[in-house]
Amino acid sequence: MLNHEFPNQNQARTLFDLIAIGLIVAILTAIHYTNYHYETNYHILLQFAYYLPVIYAAMRFGPTGGILSGLLITLLILPFMTHFHAMNPSAIYTQWVEICLINVIGWLTGFLTGQERRAKRKYHIALTVQKELVEKLKQEGSERERLEGEIRQTERLTALGHMSAGLAHEIRNPLGIMKVSIQLLAQEKSDDGVVSEYCRVMLEECERLNRLVSEFLTFARPREPVRELVTLGKLLDEGVTLIQPALRQHNIELMQARSQVNDQEVEVDPDQMKQVILNILLNAIDAQREGGVIRLEGVQQKGFVGFVVSDEGPGILPDAMPYIYDPFFTTKEKGTGLGLSVVHRILDQHGGKISAENRRERGVQLEILLPLSSERGMHEAITISGLRSR
Repeated sequence: MLNHEFPNQNQARTLFDLIAIGLIVAILTAIHYTNYHYETNYHILLQFAYYLPVIYAAMRFGPTGGILSGLLITLLILPFMTHFHAMNPSAIYTQWVEICLINVIGWLTGFLTGQERRAKRKYHIALTVQKELVEKLKQEGSERERLEGEIRQTERLTALGHMSAGLAHEIRNPLGIMKVSIQLLAQEKSDDGVVSEYCRVMLEECERLNRLVSEFLTFARPREPVRELVTLGKLLDEGVTLIQPALRQHNIELMQARSQVNDQEVEVDPDQMKQVILNILLNAIDAQREGGVIRLEGVQQKGFVGFVVSDEGPGILPDAMPYIYDPFFTTKEKGTGLGLSVVHRILDQHGGKISAENRRERGVQLEILLPLSSERGMHEAITISGLRSR
């Protein structure tokens, strides 16, 4: 609507200016021709008034407006100059000079106005280019900071993985001996309730420590992904199926939005991606605790496809946000701090991306992106090329 209003306003303004300039010139000319009885000096002074419409026409329409209005006034005033016999040669010469000056002033004003407009246009273009460059520099700066952060994260994970993989193995060996010993003690003292209770607690803690060591080994020495083509929807459905018991236990509803994104194919290790989906959904359940809704929906960007998980928990403190992918960093009472580190490592191996942000209402939104399969990407490129050639 605005695009139609502006041209209409410009046309109305142009028409108004042309009519106003024409009326002023016509009125001044009519005064000249209807007042023959006045003295020569009166007509010479009145002729100065022609500068007003000429200058305005030049300022409004540039050199063309100044030249055309000057020529129009010249044509209109020539008959008066030739038929007004009361003028002496000096007055006639003065009027010819005024006529020439009117034309020169019209052209000069139009020329200077045109120069000023071109300078303004160049200034606006330069300002626009400068704003675009500043915005581009900001984006490049943000991208550089993100890449530097990812590099630092990868270096920390790699160093920690190499340093402590051996330690994890050494912990697992005595842990297995402790577990077997506790089980044997529980069998021998099955009639002693106090000992049995202590054995049960120790077995649970051994099992928890064993899970921690397993997660740590997964993080420290990840296996190479065995890639295969699979649809995003199939991965999400299998992950949701595995998480259903935890959802029912905490009375949480999972709202999964279906879209065409689910039909996109990705070349990934299905087992590792299920681990990613499970970790993300388990984090959302832990953050939400009891009740509420967790939302799961597919997303697509240029060359990437993935999913977004949104919870209704308390969110992440701004000070903690830069460290959420660091190993052993956790805000949970019984968390290991390895869940998102493992997710980050797996996505790195697949060329994917992960980003987290606090929602405006409440809770956290985690976005996982995976590169589209090469076959699908090639097909899309051929399709786009075909459409352009048409």
